[in-house]
Amino acid sequence: MLLLSAAIVHAQQWHTTIEITHPAQIVLPDHISELLLVNNTVAHPDAPTGAFYTLMAASESLEGSDYLPSVLETSQNNSASLYRKQLLSNTQADSLMTLYRSDAMAVLNQLIVHPATECFETNNETFYAYVQGIAASHWTLFFRNEAGGALRSRTLVYADTLYWINEAETCAGAVAALPSTDEASNEMFIFAGEHFASRFMPESETADRYLYDLGNNDQGMYYFTRRQWQQAIDAWSQPQPDKKAEAYAAANCAVTYEILGELAQAYAACTNAIACFDALRSSDARQQAVNIRYYQEHLRQRMSR
Repeated sequence: MLLLSAAIVHAQQWHTTIEITHPAQIVLPDHISELLLVNNTVAHPDAPTGAFYTLMAASESLEGSDYLPSVLETSQNNSASLYRKQLLSNTQADSLMTLYRSDAMAVLNQLIVHPATECFETNNETFYAYVQGIAASHWTLFFRNEAGGALRSRTLVYADTLYWINEAETCAGAVAALPSTDEASNEMFIFAGEHFASRFMPESETADRYLYDLGNNDQGMYYFTRRQWQQAIDAWSQPQPDKKAEAYAAANCAVTYEILGELAQAYAACTNAIACFDALRSSDARQQAVNIRYYQEHLRQRMSR
């Protein structure tokens, strides 16, 4: 745990970072382990292997996750139109899941990519070129809430946009450094698969957090720097000499509770800190209350996920 000093609007603070894990956007029941990825698309005339790239990218991204992926490459769709979806029925899905012994199935029903290249002259008499690629995908997720239960389905629709940019002295030079239409399409196919798979996995981010400095005899900070979280909370929960110290200690408790994953307690500690800052009635205290409210809103959003 690295602590760095930072002066923020008159209040002496310590800066640290924490790792926050966000739950996966798609969470399947616990009994599900094997996920079959199924091609149900009409092949794009200019990129007949696009769906394969997407499904393989999704499969590779899911390796190491809670699910064991496999790919059914042969399309189940006999439609002639790229823009006409032919969805699988529950009976068809159940048959495929039984045949391939899968617990759940993600069916790619439609995959459309559209790369476009543009070039224009800038005010600096150079040329700016870019490729904008849009990848639209339509999926059906089949699963059972419990082993042997009724088959359920969920529709998932995504539209992803990728950009490649370059600047050069000539338009031809700017465009030459960009991917070709085929290269851009292939990257979009792969990205569509990776982005779809990412929704089945938790995401982590490094977030900045600030703690207030209560002085040289701050037992809470002593324990905090040694990663003794509960002891730090206990120390900061003791009676403080004045309202400012009480506000600082409550705010520090909020950060420590968040590290422990106890978001409701962190939210409550923020409420206590805000009440103490409001009671001080100074410009600095008002600013600190604003800061804590901003942090508390972040906690509320995490709790609602």
